[in-house]
Amino acid sequence: MITKFTLSIMAALFVSARVWSQQITTPDSQPLNLRTDANNVTLFVGLNTNVTNGGASNTYLGYQAGQANTGTGNTFLGFGAGRNNQSGGYNVFLGLLAGSNNTTGLGNLFLGQQAGINNTSGNYNLFMGNSSGSNTSTGGGNTAIGDGSALHNTTGQRNTAIGQYAGLNNQTGTDNVFIGFGAKAGNNNPTNLVNATAIGANAVVSASNSMVLGNNVNVGIGTSTPSAKLEITQGTAGNSGLRFTNLTRSSQAAYVGQTKFLTVNDQGDVVLGSTTSSPLREGAEGAGSWKSEGDNLVNTNAGGVVIGPGVSNTPAGYRLYVADGVLTEKVKVAVKSTNDWSDRVFERGYRLRGLKEVEAFINREKHLPGVPSAEEVVKEGVDVGQMQAKLLEKVEELTLYNIRLAKISQKQQREINQLKKQLNSVVQKKNKASFDKH
Repeated sequence: MITKFTLSIMAALFVSARVWSQQITTPDSQPLNLRTDANNVTLFVGLNTNVTNGGASNTYLGYQAGQANTGTGNTFLGFGAGRNNQSGGYNVFLGLLAGSNNTTGLGNLFLGQQAGINNTSGNYNLFMGNSSGSNTSTGGGNTAIGDGSALHNTTGQRNTAIGQYAGLNNQTGTDNVFIGFGAKAGNNNPTNLVNATAIGANAVVSASNSMVLGNNVNVGIGTSTPSAKLEITQGTAGNSGLRFTNLTRSSQAAYVGQTKFLTVNDQGDVVLGSTTSSPLREGAEGAGSWKSEGDNLVNTNAGGVVIGPGVSNTPAGYRLYVADGVLTEKVKVAVKSTNDWSDRVFERGYRLRGLKEVEAFINREKHLPGVPSAEEVVKEGVDVGQMQAKLLEKVEELTLYNIRLAKISQKQQREINQLKKQLNSVVQKKNKASFDKH
């Protein structure tokens, strides 16, 4: 319905195109100023609209709307809308106190009571809704649509919040997207996330460079009735609709010799399959027990490997325990240092036991000195490397004994030869004497 008051305003606006100032009266007998500036490029409607105007191409409608403005191309409609704006230009503020503290901000659109009320120098923000972006001061490039959207943003840049209370707790974060009722940042540094996205009612994202879809919802691709957290319907039987561009059958496997794999059940759910019915295969499948290094398979845990049943004795210091024996064509034992080998037998100062001492030890202990007894072998086992070194030590000692015996034998042979020579000389002399007598 067009009232008499409305017709009065329309008539005054028509007159203002030709007249610098006009005053009309509201139905409650209050004066209403309606005027333009000297160049007819700015329109003032309302009490105390733009008291100190110095700008151009502006429109003010409402009490104190744009009263301190010196900027250009602004439109302020509503009680106190843009009332502190100074040089800020090309702003549109509609609503009670919308953008009322803006001073130098450019290109902002604030629609709703107290929308962008604390913005001072932020540029190119779009706030639509009751108190949307109301705490933003210097942040720029933000889009907030909905009651209380981006409510606590202060200096954040280029954020998007759509929905009632969307992006509520973001303050200084940048490049974030919050879509849906109460979609927000989570509990881990929620005020300053970067490039985080939460989509859906009450969706919560807690890490930068992350995207969260919904709050305990199912996501459907190609279907409107998803029954799993992620359900993909490609539309063609036998085709999952899922592609890994950088992971094809020609790609090198990250894990080899595995018996577990991903497969699908009768409903198409992705499940974990196995080539064995055994529920536990720690040696082949234990998490963190094995890794591949080049052509080698490496056991990464602190324990050892047991092969075969009945192995209960696993002394420390070893990594492989085998029952029933090992059959191989070649065994090579590594020796860490020369101290673990037996060449010291030939060094000067080595104490070689006398044979009488060795005989006494054998008669008493029933085994060679330095060699473990049968009881010790049964209890402790045999270290192949150490036993080889010990046996070599005994061979080297036998060699020294043989050298000694050879020297003694050679000496005795020389003595025998000397005695034989002396005996022959005596015999010859005796035979000559007997011949001369006859």
